[in-house]
Formats: sequence, C-alpha cells, structure tokens
Amino acid sequence: MSSPRPGRPDAKGRRAPKRPDGGTARHGGDGHLPAVGEREFKSAMRQVASAVFVLTARSGEEANGLTAASLCPVSTEPPLVLVSLNRDSAAERLIAESGAFAINFLTEEQHRIARLFTGTEATPEERFAEGGWDRLVTGAPVLDGALATFDCQVEKQISHGTHTIVFGRVVAALSLDEEGLIWRDGSFRRLAPVV
Repeated sequence: MSSPRPGRPDAKGRRAPKRPDGGTARHGGDGHLPAVGEREFKSAMRQVASAVFVLTARSGEEANGLTAASLCPVSTEPPLVLVSLNRDSAAERLIAESGAFAINFLTEEQHRIARLFTGTEATPEERFAEGGWDRLVTGAPVLDGALATFDCQVEKQISHGTHTIVFGRVVAALSLDEEGLIWRDGSFRRLAPVV
C-alpha cells in the first residue's frame, strides 16, 4: 500500500509527513519512521540553549554527581520533575541505591563547578571540594548559593535506549534571584537581555 500524498489523509485519517527533500516519508516494516542519525540528532540538540545544573546523589558515605542540562517539570500537584541520565553514570547507580537525588541549577559564577562535574577527570572528592555543600531532606548533596535547588525522592525510573528517565517528587526547594548559567553549542554561556 502506498503512502498518501503529503497533506492528504490516508484511509485512517493520518497525514503523511514530508521529507526534507520534499518527498513523502514512508514507514519502515515495523510501522516506525526511520530515525535520524546520531550525528544529526546531536548537532540539532547542540543549538538548544538550556539551563545548566549539577545533579547529585548520595548512597551511604558515597556521593557523586554530574553536570547536565536535561530536566523537565512534569507536574505541580504533586511537584514532579524528570531527568534523563546515561545508564553508565555513577550518579545513576547512586540514585537507584538511595532513591533520591538533588538538582542544583548553577549561577554564572559557578561555571567552575559545572566543569568539575563534567567528564571523569575529577574525583568525587575534588568535585565536592569546590563550593559549599549541605543536605536538605533526602541527604543528597545540595550546593550553597545555587540558582535553584530541588531535593527529590524517586517516584519512578524508566530505562530506554542509552538512558534512564528518573521522575522525582520535589520534597524541598530553594531559589535565589541571580543570573543562571546556560549551555549551548558546546559552551557555557551567559544569559543577556534582548534589546
């Protein structure tokens, strides 16, 4: 059965998506459209500006974290957020063990902390030596002077592809009126007003 012309519904009322070359996209044998390549996907995602945060977790005496920029508010009642973590990260394991994590959105001045929590070069001890760290409700490390902090208890985890999506119920929150650190196109950036 051929796909309908772009803009025209098929027998089930679905419209065929257009390809970048102007043709009509065809479904694969499994009913799914073919996905873009990893390189194309990453290149497009690099153009999206995001607030930078350090996600932290603690299990017993072991604490660790990572710099990330993918968080989404899910609900206000109850207050829920979701984060997406690479399944190979140390923080993902600590979250699974403890059932808790903290989100620490960074100010412009905290860019050094963002760099320390990126990659695997710094040890957890070196990471937490920068800045002042405390605990709120769950015991996950929270950064003093962070732009906004969300202390979360895990509600649900879903593994898909290379990542785990973690839903967290916010059990404590703090915020300051400061300028936030932004990530876009492989660089940390400052937020500036549009004139």
